[in-house]
This record gives sequence, structure tokens and C-alpha cells, in this order.
Amino acid sequence: MNFKANIRYLRKINGISQQQIAQYLGYKSFTTIQKWEDGSSIPKYDTLKKIADYFNISVNDLTDKKLGSNDENMVAVLGVVRGGKPIDAIEQVLGYEHVFYDDGKYSDCFYLEVVGDSMKDKRILPGDLIYVHKQSYLENGDIGVILLDNNEATVKQVFFRNDKMILQPANDNYQPLVLDHNEQKERNVQIIGKVLHNRIKF
Repeated sequence: MNFKANIRYLRKINGISQQQIAQYLGYKSFTTIQKWEDGSSIPKYDTLKKIADYFNISVNDLTDKKLGSNDENMVAVLGVVRGGKPIDAIEQVLGYEHVFYDDGKYSDCFYLEVVGDSMKDKRILPGDLIYVHKQSYLENGDIGVILLDNNEATVKQVFFRNDKMILQPANDNYQPLVLDHNEQKERNVQIIGKVLHNRIKF
């Protein structure tokens, strides 16, 4: 049985604490979850089912599969992107993160580490990893990664109004960047991809 390693892996990859699991299951303390993770205790089937449902997997996967052990489910973390003023785009690989289940159905995806807090009201904070699908278009209101001047990348919610492209922060301390058609050409604005979700870092 791989339960103790799997629940620890699922917690960490989703940024969930032992206390959060305990609260979800109705426990007063996280000590029971600690015992599961050190292998000194195993929950009953009905509790296993609740945990599996919480992470949207099957009980068999939770107990028997070696989650996170398949290198084919690794995605590169490529540099950093600023949730604030644009930052120089960096293409070096900083590391790798596991992806699985629904994320695995997307191809051409990568993670970017966020610095800056201009997207904080969308719960994208410094240190988070945003999961980006590489594409050259966005729908109105999508959160995307935008390249400016060939060397600056930023993450913003993007709106289109007539010939204007609006890069909207989610923090009242920052102003939106409004680019008309000519400014988009002059700054060589490129859509790098759409943000599918972010992985919270504590």
C-alpha cells in the first residue's frame, strides 16, 4: 500500500496543510493525518473514499498507485513572471513540478514562478507557480502571460476594447496598461499563453 506517501504527495502538490485535511474530515486535530503520513495508522475505507473524493481520484489510485513517480508527468518551471511591473523574461529551467489527472490532458504547458503582487485579488501571489498553456490568443477576460518589447513578461487579466488591449492588474495599487494598435506593434506585444491555474506556495 502506498497510501502514506500518496496523501503526503497530494497534500504538498496541492498546497494543502494537514490541518485543512483534518477540518475537511471533521477531526479536531491534525495528529491523525500525521499518523497516516508516518505509516503508524491507516484510515477505514469510508474515510479513504472521502480523501479520494477530495482530491478527485479513485480509492485504488490513492492506496495503490505510486503518485508522482512517473517522470512523464513532470513539467518544467521556466523562469519567472512578474505580477506587477514587467520583468525581464527568463527562459532557463528552474526546476520541474509534477502534473497529473486533468492537467495531464493539456500539451504545451509549463509553469512560471510569480514575483510581485499585482494579481493578489485573483489569488496569484509571489512564489506561486502559474500553470500556463502555450497559445497565441486569449479570450476577453482571460488571465494570460504577455511578452512586451521582446524581453519583458507579465501576467495580467486581458481585455480587448476596439483596437485596444488592456492589461488589467487585480490590485488597486497598480494601474492597467492600455495599448492601442500602434503601441502593440511598437512594443511587439505577444501573447505567450493562458493561465489555467496557479499552484499555491506557503
